[in-house]
This record gives sequence, structure tokens and C-alpha cells, in this order.
Amino acid sequence: MRFPFVARASVVVASVALVIGPAGSVSAQDASPGASPISVSDADCVPGVTKRLAFMLKQQTAFRYLNADIPFFKATAEAAGYEVLVQSAENDAQAQVSQAENVITQGVDAIVIQPVDFNVAGQIAEMATAAGIPLASYDDMILGADHAAFIGRDPREGGRSAARAVLAEAPTGNYALIGGDPGQTGSTQFQEGYHEVLDPLVATGEVAIVLDYFTPGWKTEPAQAAAENALTANANDIAAFLVTYDGMSVGVLNAIEQAGLEPGSIPITGQDVELPAAQAIVEGRMFGSVWPAPDEMAKRGAEVAIALATCQPFEVSRTIDNGAAAIPFAETPIYLVSEAEMADFVCRNTWWHNVDDVYLNVPDEKPSC
Repeated sequence: MRFPFVARASVVVASVALVIGPAGSVSAQDASPGASPISVSDADCVPGVTKRLAFMLKQQTAFRYLNADIPFFKATAEAAGYEVLVQSAENDAQAQVSQAENVITQGVDAIVIQPVDFNVAGQIAEMATAAGIPLASYDDMILGADHAAFIGRDPREGGRSAARAVLAEAPTGNYALIGGDPGQTGSTQFQEGYHEVLDPLVATGEVAIVLDYFTPGWKTEPAQAAAENALTANANDIAAFLVTYDGMSVGVLNAIEQAGLEPGSIPITGQDVELPAAQAIVEGRMFGSVWPAPDEMAKRGAEVAIALATCQPFEVSRTIDNGAAAIPFAETPIYLVSEAEMADFVCRNTWWHNVDDVYLNVPDEKPSC
């Protein structure tokens, strides 16, 4: 057995306080903002021999997976001499369990997995541990099972950044929150970030949360239906829609149009800066989209996987209690891109969108990159 347990045998921890809340709610606070990184390694690790890594995604049809996660992960791994086995579960938690069984049977040196369901994927973490294969969760944290690391952004910060920016535009009124799939921490914790910013204003009566919804499968249609219902129930008096994915934001844009409201009259946020959202932002129809930096996440994911495969230490900023263990957190950036930041964003990330496509309908505002 080449990785007999996931316990971190050599972990140098600067001051870190761990907190665990209700199911689906995990957090960690670094008690010292200037603290040194945590160095993570396992003294009992035995290096892998297959030169293969498994990269297991919940799906790969969204733009970000095809253009960021997969190519950047593969490029980083292949540059180090590793073959990457990419798996896509198409948002089916049990299919992902079956894929994991196949990957483990084939033999890999490490697994990086974006869980379809953070609880169901605990089975996969346990299977990998039993097989002696180090596993890291990616983008969404696995709950209730020990594993080697979590790689990704802090979803709460994404929610906080969107809520803070929108509050500057709409400091009072009825807020509608439309999250992603309820079985993924990238959705539930994003919503927690909204609440951290909004709840104090709810307590004072300045803000009312009239919709607090999670969207199964991150689908456009149910998000649109939820937005339509919120508009109808509140006589179109919605101050803002905080939405956790651009594909769902498209549904909200449709709902606003069908309600006969002026595009851009209600701030709408999203996540991933997909092309329709980027176009809507520069056209003034959408407020902004949170950028989870999937390129940096993918590169970091491959780097951590290689470190696990070769028994090398890697650094993280803090750990997170997931209900089973203190999981080392390899954190990557997340921030809001609004109209004010879009020109700089597009010019810095030409691999993501072509500037001509983003400014297709407002060519006079196109920046010179």
C-alpha cells in the first residue's frame, strides 16, 4: 500500500482556529493574518509508480471546464511527465462513484476530484484511502471523510465580494438569492458569504431577503422560474439578484425582460465570467460576475497532485475542519469582475475570451489591449 493513511505526519501550523457548523457548513479562520504558510507532508508516503493522475470533474460541458480546468491541469501535469485521466460525471453522484472505482482499479498515483455531492463523495475518499491512493478534493470540498487536501477558492469570499459590491449600488430593499446545487459546498458556502454581508442589514430592516433558493444541477430554467416567482410575489420590487453562476444569471435576465423591466435596472451577479455574462456586463444589463480563477485553480490542483504522488511537501495557508479532519487548504483567488474591471480582465485573460467577442455589441467601448 503506497499511501497507507492520509494523516499529515509533518504539518507546521501557524496559528489557525478551526470551526465547524451545520451540515454543509465548514470554515477556518487564520488567527494571525501574517502567519507563515503550513507545510504539509506524510512521512509514511511511498511514491507512486504509474505516472498517471486522475482528474475527476462533476461535469465538463460548461465553458470553464473545457477552456480552463482541463487544459491548465493537463498542461501542468504533462510538463512534469504525468498522464492525466479526465473523468466527467455529468452531475451524477453515483456515476462519479463508479468512475472512481474504475480509476482506482486502473491505478493512479493521485486523484483530484470535484465532487458532484460533497457527502456522497466521502465514499470515494474512503475508497482511495483504502487503496493507498492520495486524494484531494477540488473546487468543492468533500465533507465527513479525511483526505489529503482541498484545492480551490473560498466560496464565502465570492459571495461576500458580490454582496458588498451590489450593496454599494442598492443599499436597501428586497434581495433575491439564487444559489447553485445544494449538494455542493461551492454553492452552499457562496450563499453563506451573501448572508454574512446581508444579515446585519436584515436585522436593521434595511434589507429583506425575499428569495433564498438553491438550483438543482445549476440549471438555467429553474433559476429563471425562481426569479419569475420572486418578481411576481413582490410586484417587481426586487433591489438585486445575487446569483451564483452565469448560466443561471441568463435565466434571471430573461425573467426581468419578460416582466417588462428595463435591462440593467436591477443589479444581477453571476460567477465564471462566461461570454454571455461578460457581454451583458459591458452592455449594462448585468452588474458583474465573480471570477473563481479556474486557470490558477487547475494549475494548483496539478501541482498538489504531483506533490502527493511524489511524497513531496506542499504549502497551504490554513486548514479546514470538514467534520472528519483538519484538511489542508490550498487556496486560490476569487473576486468580482464588474464593468469597471472588465477591460483589464479581458486584456489579461485573452485565453478566456476574445476582446472583440466581449465588446461585440458595444465596439466603441472596446479597450486596446
